[in-house]
Amino acid sequence: MALAVVGVLPFLPEGTGNYALAFGPAQGSFAGFFAMFMVLSLTTGIGNGSTFRMIPVIFLNLRFAKVRTGSAEARAQATREGNTEGAAALGFAGALGAYGGFFIPRSYGSSIAATGGPELALWAFAAFYAPCIGITWWYCARRHAEMPCW
Repeated sequence: MALAVVGVLPFLPEGTGNYALAFGPAQGSFAGFFAMFMVLSLTTGIGNGSTFRMIPVIFLNLRFAKVRTGSAEARAQATREGNTEGAAALGFAGALGAYGGFFIPRSYGSSIAATGGPELALWAFAAFYAPCIGITWWYCARRHAEMPCW
């Protein structure tokens, strides 16, 4: 559960950082912009790290849930399968993250071209964080979650 909480908490300041970048104290102030962008970068890194740590834990928990009581050999097999599936999912998540290196700057460019400023992209990113928080909390962080990440 601790991993899930660490996975959920960075979304809150990320959303706040996006809002502040668009309309808050950062607007018209380089120091404010720099501070909010640093908050955004820091919390994104924390969220990224916790997500990449949660993925293998989720797959191990799914495999161990099928074993429950079993021999040491069955648990070892579940560990191997969970690690294999977790590694594949990490590779896929890494590929999606690499696409973000293209998509995010392109979103800023599209927003500036369409509206004259980056606010639309910032709002879209902030809106994306709400379902991310909900999904992570529902499946990993809440009491009696289906895939507790602890």
